Amino acid sequence: MKHFSNEFCEMQLYDQFVVLSINENIDLTLEKASIIRDKLRKFYNSKDFIMISHRKHQHNVSPKIYKQGQLDNMKGLAIVSENIEERGKAVIEQSMYGKSFAFFSCLEKAKSWAEGYF
Repeated sequence: MKHFSNEFCEMQLYDQFVVLSINENIDLTLEKASIIRDKLRKFYNSKDFIMISHRKHQHNVSPKIYKQGQLDNMKGLAIVSENIEERGKAVIEQSMYGKSFAFFSCLEKAKSWAEGYF
């Protein structure tokens, strides 16, 4: 596992999945998503992977990310949060994401889902 962090996020990169946590009160813009995508491209190259968005903190996600910012080898997205409001946001995000999508309240269950995907 490799670890990456900067002023707006933290990532734990595993062989088959990445756990991404966005810092509190961040607006996740297309520009910030591009930085994340670059790290993912370098780590996974063309290898398929799942993204787990661990929503420990409140933040906003730009819809442009779903329309313009997807990597072809990202085969699924899991949203993890214990906050019921995040479930509502996830339903909206799911309609913009055309691949496998799941919502979990527990990170370990999301990791199991990601490992079982392949």
